[in-house]
Amino acid sequence: MENLNVLPDWSRFAIFKCRPNTKKPATKNGFKDAQFGQNVHQIVAQGYNVGLALSMSGLIAFDLDYHEEHATPEKDLENLEIKLNSKLPKTLTQSTASGQGKHFIYSAKGVTKPIGKIGRFCDVKHNGYIMIAPSVINGKQYQIINGFDENGNFIIAELPLAWLNYINKDTDVNQKQACKSDFTLLKRKTYKNLDVERIFSNCAFLRHCRDNADTLSEPEWYSMISILAQIEGSDELIHTLSEPYPNYNFAETQKKIDNARQFGHSQSCRYISDNYPEICGNCRYIKNRKEN
Repeated sequence: MENLNVLPDWSRFAIFKCRPNTKKPATKNGFKDAQFGQNVHQIVAQGYNVGLALSMSGLIAFDLDYHEEHATPEKDLENLEIKLNSKLPKTLTQSTASGQGKHFIYSAKGVTKPIGKIGRFCDVKHNGYIMIAPSVINGKQYQIINGFDENGNFIIAELPLAWLNYINKDTDVNQKQACKSDFTLLKRKTYKNLDVERIFSNCAFLRHCRDNADTLSEPEWYSMISILAQIEGSDELIHTLSEPYPNYNFAETQKKIDNARQFGHSQSCRYISDNYPEICGNCRYIKNRKEN
């Protein structure tokens, strides 16, 4: 961690006032009223906190959340660096008022339509805003901890291409590839002596859910969960397959897993094939059933 001996200058970014001791905008139109060229320290001296409008400023932020006891956002990012074979460059970084969370702030160059989360504990923020130093909440201050030169100028790094491909929803190599990579690791695990790789190999519907996780309808998503939830110890597998889903939420997904298990059995092959004939139409098991 570095020590910042000069006051941070946010004037080249779009910032706005927030109500004292809160993250709530004190402007009529919220973060949309952000302006360039403002003095953050004058705003703070007036008793306000300060927000940074990310997209307007040409920025994107990885918001690392440590509110859960066993949160692992930095480890998750490190694992993704290994998977993508691309290390995140040093960039402007601040600690949040909790003292545990962090904001990694990058240039939004090349960012088009970013995903909302990386893993369970890292939010990807672009269209909204984050609070910035030296804002204070409950007596605790946001602080710049990395990503500045000897003159106090911010270092705003650009995201490597591999990371842009991963976080942009509209690229051909984003979440589908990442999901397949995660699945490759998880399918090697043993679930009560069941061959998970074989299950996916033999089921067109499960392959469809795996390969199209970022565009699944909610009913398709739940059907997948109802099948996999019957495999003991499959929670991690289900969450990994569900993460690219645009509205993925860990708690909601876990609730669906628990509900599916309480139901006692998965949706039947007949039910799924009848409801998704465009996916299951060429399934040899369905054809054999119809012939018999």
